[in-house]
Parts: sequence; C-alpha cells; structure tokens
Amino acid sequence: MDRTLSDFVRVLRGVGVRVSTSETIDAFNAVQLVGYSQKELLKTTLASTLAKTYEESEILDGCFDRFFAFQNFSLEDKSIEEADAGEENKSDANAQNENAITPPPDTEGGGGGGGGVGSGEGSEGGEATSPLGQLLLSGDTNALTQEMAAAAQAAGIGDIMNFTQRGRFIRAIAEGMGLLELDKEISQLNAEEEPGPSTALALEQAREKLIEQVKDYVEEQIALFATAAGEQLRRRYLPKIKLNNVDRRNLKDMQELVRKMAKRLIALNSRKRKKANRGQLDFRKTMRRGLPHGGLMFEPHWKSTKIDRPKVYAICDVSGSVAAVARFLLIFLYSMNEVLPKVRSFAFSARLGEVTELFEKHDIEEAVAIVQQRFGNMSTDYGKSFQDFERLCLDELDYRSTVIILGDARSNYGNPRSEILKEVYNRAKQVIWLNPETKPLWSLGDSEMMAYKPHCHRVDVCNSLSHLERTVSDLLRSAS
Repeated sequence: MDRTLSDFVRVLRGVGVRVSTSETIDAFNAVQLVGYSQKELLKTTLASTLAKTYEESEILDGCFDRFFAFQNFSLEDKSIEEADAGEENKSDANAQNENAITPPPDTEGGGGGGGGVGSGEGSEGGEATSPLGQLLLSGDTNALTQEMAAAAQAAGIGDIMNFTQRGRFIRAIAEGMGLLELDKEISQLNAEEEPGPSTALALEQAREKLIEQVKDYVEEQIALFATAAGEQLRRRYLPKIKLNNVDRRNLKDMQELVRKMAKRLIALNSRKRKKANRGQLDFRKTMRRGLPHGGLMFEPHWKSTKIDRPKVYAICDVSGSVAAVARFLLIFLYSMNEVLPKVRSFAFSARLGEVTELFEKHDIEEAVAIVQQRFGNMSTDYGKSFQDFERLCLDELDYRSTVIILGDARSNYGNPRSEILKEVYNRAKQVIWLNPETKPLWSLGDSEMMAYKPHCHRVDVCNSLSHLERTVSDLLRSAS
C-alpha cells in the first residue's frame, strides 16, 4: 500500500496542497497504525497529517473520495436492488461498518438469492473454474476491490496523463484481474452448456458489470492524475508566459507563484547571510583578549562587515500596456519586506504619485484597483512623471539607493527629461530599468528607451516571472 499512498501524495501536490517529506513520512506511519479498512478513519488520519489549512483540508477530502473510488466496488444491479433486498439483507448491511465495503449477501449452493451477480437464476448451471469467475459469482467485493487495486498499481495507473489513455488502462487493469482467462472460460462454457440457465450467462453479465466498474475507476483516476499533471505543467509554463498575456483566470495562480518565488529568494539570501555571519578571524583582537589567559586564544574575535541594506524606489508605469507587469512587480517587492524593508513604490502614467501607504492599508487586489483609478487611464508622460519623482525623492537618494523603473519608455513624443534620470543615476547606487518590450522595439515609434539607457546601470527585458526573478535575485545578491 506504500505505492498507493505515494500516488495520493503526488495527486495532492499536483493540485496545490503543500506536502513535505516529513509530513509524508508521518502519514505513512499513521496509516500503518490505522490501516485501510475503515474509509472515514483513513481520511481523518490523512487530513490530520497532510492538510495544514481549511482550504487544503477541503481539497484533500475531494481528492480522497475520487482517489479511493474503487472502495465503492459493487456488483449489485441497482435497478432491482431495492426490490429484491429482504429484511435479512438489511440487517446484514446494518451490521457492517458504515465506511467499509459491503459485499452482497452470501448464497447457498450455486447462488440463489438477492440481486448480486451469481445470485440469480443464471448461476444455477454450474460453477466457475477461473479465479476471476469464482470471485464474480461469489460476489466477494472485498476480494474484487483488492484485485482491482493490485491490477491498477501493476498497470501504473498513477502515470495516466490524459483521456486518450483510458482504453489502454481499462484493458490493462481488467487483464491484470484475469479477464483473458475469464473470456476463455466463457467461450468454453458457451460451447458445452445446454440452452437455458447457465454459468456462462451469469459470467457474461458479471463481466459487463466488472468492465463498467473498471471504466468508472479509470475515469476517476484520469480526473485526478491528469488534472494534477495539467496543474503542474501549467505552473511550469506560467513563469515563462508574458505577463501581458496572462489570462484573468490565472491571476491568482500567478500571484501565488510570485509569493513563492519571493520566499525562495528570501530563504536563499538569509542562508547566505547566516553562513557569513562569522566573517574572518580578527587575529589582533583575539590575541589581545588572550593576554589575561597567558596568550591562549580562548575567545576568538571575528571581523564583522556592516551591511547597508538598500533603499528601494520602485517606479511603475501603470498605463494599459504594462499594468499587468507592474502588478506583479509590486507583489514581488512587498513579499520581500524581510530582506528589503525600505521599499517605496510609485505609480504613474501622466503624473506620478507615491502608493506605498495604499499597499500597507489594503490587500493587493484592492490596492491595485485604487492605483489604476488614480494614476491609470491617462496618456503616458515620462517627462512630467520624472519631474514629480525629482520633487519627491531626489534629495533622499544616496549610495544605498536602488531605483527600479518599470515601463516601456513610450512617452507619446513628449519631452523625455532624460537629464533628470541622469541626476538620479549620479546619486543612486544603481538604476535598474525593466522594459516589457523586446530590444528591437526600443528604438521604434515614440519609445525613448535609447535616450534613457545611458543613464541606467542595468536595462533588462522583463515580461515574465522568470525575468523578474532573475533581476530581483541579482538585487538581493548585491544587498548581501
């Protein structure tokens, strides 16, 4: 059953539930104690070890019901089930655990009785000889469930990727359960038996219901594994897609990717600083402290280097062509407050204003909407916007300041005021320009990128999360 639990964890990870290696080991240990026989107990156990939030618990519940769908294996004919069920069957059902698999009632002789396969008149002609045939006629759903689970694992059901593989896996699971031997037996019985009630007819009916059960199970696994694989593929693809082309339905996933990316960079940067905390041995001070101990160096002293964390000024063009990129840059910067606590954000199209307080008081979606309303939907004017930035911040810029400008540098043929950017360049530690347009477009039309480029320490194309991660990673490296 270890493979089963491993596949279930893979499904959870594929649909967004964060499951660590230690949590997986805890789940394995817990399942060894409670077993797989009681469905609700198993679900509760997995939820307590793998889910960390209410949302993850909801996702786990849905995945669990679909992943373990084969535990509902039934060979009863639902159309006559209620009509043929007697009082004895009801009492037997009540005696079973409500979460366990409930097989059809046992039969005497060849199997007369209630409504399961092998319990009708067609089973009076004899007994099956193949293992699968015997299971089908006996109505032992527990054994059939185990056989199907084993056959599904042997067929590699966890590797199913899309609906076109449905037929192959149905056949593989059925053959793994013994379908070929069953078909051979049915053919022999049809050739030998007299007309009338026969074992062959009962086996044929049971075979059809078995195939339907296998089909249902495979389709459930497609819904799980193919969806999980699709989610993983989409998440690998999203960081590379141009931010201007992100579909609205993917915005939430993109924002989550931005936050995860930022946390990863924060963790990496923090480890580097922690490793370098000791620095180099200060031999002189160490010797001086050892004088009271006869010159023995009991108290080593380490050289320390003061790190001036940069003051970051993010200037974002929020006109229509770069609004999506600006959104993700701001999310990214505000997710890194642990590393870069001194972040001031500005937005502009025709005029520039500071939006730092907006992002402190409102959630990201509401703040972006307010910024768009206040500063967007106007004709872009880089010259006037740089004048506003000069008035607000130029005197504060120093050797610790990093200015990040996000925009396409298209100023509608207005005065670009590149001399202001030159002054910023002379005062700040570094000026980084992130342009969502590709380089061949920088010298076309009303783009002023070639006039601004000499006054930037770095100019990069930035139209995807991968570009953004690379740029901010370099920024963090310079801050260490």
